[in-house]
Amino acid sequence: MERSIIIIGAGLTGLAAGCYGRMNGYKTRIFEMHTIPGGVCTAWKRKGYTIDGAVNWVLGTAPGTAFHRFWLELGAARNWQVYNHERNLDIENREGRAFTFYTDADRLEREMMEIAPEDGKLIREFTDAIRYAAGINMSVDKPEELYSIIDKLKMIRKLPLLRFMQKWGRKSVRDFVAGLKSPYLKEMLPLVFGFDAPMIMMIMMLGWQHGKLAGYLIGGALPLVESIEKRYKDLGGEVHYQARVEKILVENDTATGIRLSDGTEHRADWIISAADGRTTIFDMLDGRYVDKKIIDRYENPKLFKPLVYVSLGVDGMVEELPASCGGLTYPLDRPLIIAGKEQKIINVRSYCFDPTLAPKGKTLLIVQYETDYDYWKNLKEEPDRYTKEKERITAEVIAGLEQRFNGITGRIEMTDVATPITWERYTGNWRGSYEGWLFDAESFTSSMRKTLPGLKNFYMAGQWVNPGGGIPTAVMSGNHTIQLICREDHRSFVSSEP
Repeated sequence: MERSIIIIGAGLTGLAAGCYGRMNGYKTRIFEMHTIPGGVCTAWKRKGYTIDGAVNWVLGTAPGTAFHRFWLELGAARNWQVYNHERNLDIENREGRAFTFYTDADRLEREMMEIAPEDGKLIREFTDAIRYAAGINMSVDKPEELYSIIDKLKMIRKLPLLRFMQKWGRKSVRDFVAGLKSPYLKEMLPLVFGFDAPMIMMIMMLGWQHGKLAGYLIGGALPLVESIEKRYKDLGGEVHYQARVEKILVENDTATGIRLSDGTEHRADWIISAADGRTTIFDMLDGRYVDKKIIDRYENPKLFKPLVYVSLGVDGMVEELPASCGGLTYPLDRPLIIAGKEQKIINVRSYCFDPTLAPKGKTLLIVQYETDYDYWKNLKEEPDRYTKEKERITAEVIAGLEQRFNGITGRIEMTDVATPITWERYTGNWRGSYEGWLFDAESFTSSMRKTLPGLKNFYMAGQWVNPGGGIPTAVMSGNHTIQLICREDHRSFVSSEP
């Protein structure tokens, strides 16, 4: 008899789990509360523009690299078009002095050395680390839970890599800039990821971009998700939209099925939740399968801060804004106020390099700010105030752009604002956190279980058990979860390309 798996959530993790489940002979059914797949990997249409809410770069775009195999097996890489940025981020300070974070480590090193020759030793240490990172082929073939003694012995050969990861993983951006002499570099470097991010996060991203391993996918999120959904359906998988899961059914401490909001029940041999972590543990399972570590994590959460996401459609090109991964950051003459907090800088990204996101001859711009969830949650209780606040922020963002791009105000023909409540409504993500647990120097060295204490035949997958989240991690998590089920079911895991 065919064994079966129910998957909660049709984001990238759920779709990937569904695909690999089908490859291994399981009957798979995905239940998704939204009308479309993708979860937080999504985009939406406004007045002829496509607003991408997810894709800046995707790891694994280069053939022969670790994550590329996932994209091939999931049917995503066959026809994609990759754009590799020359610039990661452009930064200007109040005096108008400009700094470009080039994706090429050699070019970046020259730029930094011209600015701060007195920091030559640390600069070379930093750029050497980027070049080293470009050559790392990450071990993503299987989850750590399946490492054999031989696998662990092989890690001895990777001691230089482990030392590299430990050195930069334990050091935050704040720690690194404390050793710099140049006030200018001390000011610029934290604008890439923030003071509290682990240096390894910045170094790995720049390393991948230096090696052209992590490009932007033309078309953004929608074609990526649609290709994986097609692969899943071609494999014979089922997906049910507008199907909100209210409860995970449990008998004798074994997950046996789900109950939807319409009261219908569905049974399976295994349940995978690729949905929001808190909702899964404390609502769908009523908090029955927890330990102190889980309770502490959710009572004292360290989450990616949610966003206010302002999108603008511009009639014409914005020539002064070069194509880059992270856009242009510069100081404002008059601070913006968002959720009661002063924002003294603005970052604007142009998608001029992707002709599919805007009508011909026009440009999509995106400005985003981290914000306070509770402010927006309370404001949503008063719809008129909520709408007016979004309009006010849009006007202030446009004024901030006018400061740098004279005359742009009269060319703006489309505006859209997404708030933490938008993310919460469409994805169910706790407190609107788009990538779940914050990836910091502490979480970098920790791991999270994909099971819950005392509950059998159940797995969690996705960003709530893989700190840092992100697109490649999402599909890896789906793959790894099916490998764990195959081990439990005494099957050899297999995968294939379409």
